[in-house]
Amino acid sequence: MKRIILITLFFTFYYTALTQIAKISFSNKTYANETIYVLKEKDFITKQLDTIAQIKVDNNGHANISIHCKEPFFAIIPLYKFQAWFCVEPDKEYKIFVPNKTYLNIEDSLNAYFTPIEYFAQTIPYDSSVTQNAIIELNFAIDTLIEKHIQKIRYKIKRKYVDSLLQILQNNFSYCKSKYFKDYLYYKIAWLKYFSYERDANYVIKQYFSNNTILLNNTAYTEFFDEIFKDYLSYYATTRWGENVFTSIAKAKSPFELRKDLRRNPAFINDTLIDLVILKGLHDAYYTNNLPNKIKFPVPQIIMTLDSLTYTAKTDKLKQIAKNILQKLKEEEISYLFENIPLYDFEGNEFYLRNFKGKFLYVTIMDFRAYNFLLDQKKIKAIFQRFSDKMNVVNVVFYPQKDKLLKMINDEKLHGIFLFAREPEKLKKQLKLYSLPSFYIYSPIGAVISTKAPPPDESMLPYFIELLK
Repeated sequence: MKRIILITLFFTFYYTALTQIAKISFSNKTYANETIYVLKEKDFITKQLDTIAQIKVDNNGHANISIHCKEPFFAIIPLYKFQAWFCVEPDKEYKIFVPNKTYLNIEDSLNAYFTPIEYFAQTIPYDSSVTQNAIIELNFAIDTLIEKHIQKIRYKIKRKYVDSLLQILQNNFSYCKSKYFKDYLYYKIAWLKYFSYERDANYVIKQYFSNNTILLNNTAYTEFFDEIFKDYLSYYATTRWGENVFTSIAKAKSPFELRKDLRRNPAFINDTLIDLVILKGLHDAYYTNNLPNKIKFPVPQIIMTLDSLTYTAKTDKLKQIAKNILQKLKEEEISYLFENIPLYDFEGNEFYLRNFKGKFLYVTIMDFRAYNFLLDQKKIKAIFQRFSDKMNVVNVVFYPQKDKLLKMINDEKLHGIFLFAREPEKLKKQLKLYSLPSFYIYSPIGAVISTKAPPPDESMLPYFIELLK
């Protein structure tokens, strides 16, 4: 019995010793009774986010959040229009500043490209030796340095002049002793050297990446990595060293062959780095496949090569990144047919776009809150009423105020059928709608002709007349 107790105590102590916590608190009454989430990037390549903690803010706006933290990383805290970034370290406690709660306005919510306003949260009270605050000061110092000396740093390259500026920068931040910050400073200075005079990519690869430890959680490292290795396989495949890259992906589907291709470049002497470059290259190649004037790799073979890396990558962390990329790309490959998605009329009756066969079908997707909603509807009426014997019009309206819309339809005698989606945001994601309004056109037999049809303006008339020929 004593032995069991001792074993239990040992493992309890061992687990406790391994469990490291970072604590964040803030106080702002505008967030009273809100639920606040803390996110973390799964990896710097996919940039997908995981929820790692949540806390219910109390009645007075006080929040305390505990985060499992084995090594430093940036935690992300969404705050409606804002998004706080904060570098947490094991067994540290922080109180941070958060701005007052600000909801998205209509313009922001209609903007498909809107992203929250990101800021690096400062600690309260302010302490410049805290890693987060040192990073904020360093970034400001670098921005100021570039703005003040851009001509001499970037264009009138004098290496001694640049090095003297960087030495001053390095000396000014010698007070911050955290390992994370020292690495951050090192790669920011490396980037500045690359920005100014060290522009040979292979020299940079060998000097700053092949000979050094891979730092997957250090944003200065990953940002510099992104810049050097952006769509790298597509570029490398055009060089004499990389002449077999296309074959290694398109035919062999082999990480082993890709490793051999990269090792032909003397700059690559680190096998783990090579795997990371391959992962980044395969991810980027998928998203740049449609760009002109570049080597295009077949998507199924990209997927199969990534699948192999989930088993054969050099480290467990790289295997997990391969899995993350694979999952992301497989989700991108899922296609939703608009004609199979249910839509609803004013009375809640269910319709599908396939119900409108027999004529051409022009489908609009608009947000009722948009300032130009009525103007676009008047254009549709002016253009398509004359073709009502040959074309149906379906207007899919997001976020309608149905009473106001119905009155608008009757007063303006608007043209077409008006339908609604029960979950507009879900439909946006399913159809990969990056901007509104959006326009589709279908043939009389229900086949999609274009998912990017012209808007209801002068360009629509010649387009439609050409279809009728």
